[in-house]
Amino acid sequence: MTNPSPLVLDGIEKSYGSLQVLRGFSGAFDAGSVAALVGPNGAGKTTLLRIAAGLQRADGGTVSGGRVLYYGGFDTLPLRGTVDRFRRALSLPPVAGGGRRMATLSRGELHQVGLDTAFALAPDALLLDEPWTALEPDAREALNESIRSFAADRVMVCSSHDLDEVARVADVVFFLKEGKPTVMHREELSAGGFQRDELIRAYRQSKQS
Repeated sequence: MTNPSPLVLDGIEKSYGSLQVLRGFSGAFDAGSVAALVGPNGAGKTTLLRIAAGLQRADGGTVSGGRVLYYGGFDTLPLRGTVDRFRRALSLPPVAGGGRRMATLSRGELHQVGLDTAFALAPDALLLDEPWTALEPDAREALNESIRSFAADRVMVCSSHDLDEVARVADVVFFLKEGKPTVMHREELSAGGFQRDELIRAYRQSKQS
């Protein structure tokens, strides 16, 4: 497919009462690379992704891009019916093991169903919130392969605290601090890739006021 337009966020602002979470966030997420959104709890990662997907309204700023899908984890999925019934509701074909009831799946299995469904829907931009949660090591590696494959010609953004996985898969990292991003690119690093220690240092800096 032709590379979709970047997902562009310009001057995004969001407050909850007197707490201002996003303070004019601006950034572009491009097809062809894996972007990671990193920051401490309360930094506004989930809020930003939900605004980008049109699930929340920003107080200010604009979002432009193609079809955007946000997946927020296994606890956002319905527990009634079977896996295939869930997929049919989204116009997706049945899968092996699709007769299992959603309510009987473990957290990891349920999360895998959600991830598989998100990739199968093939949006222009896929936003995954804490995608490695509850997954076993082999499932994490399979997820990383899916993320890289998807990002080849679509916009792929992962929000996570798991800096080991971020170091393995990300091409660009947006660190959220006081509602604005600090950006690190893999290609700009002398080692040619992210190292966990440098991500930890940047993460700690993002927590400092």
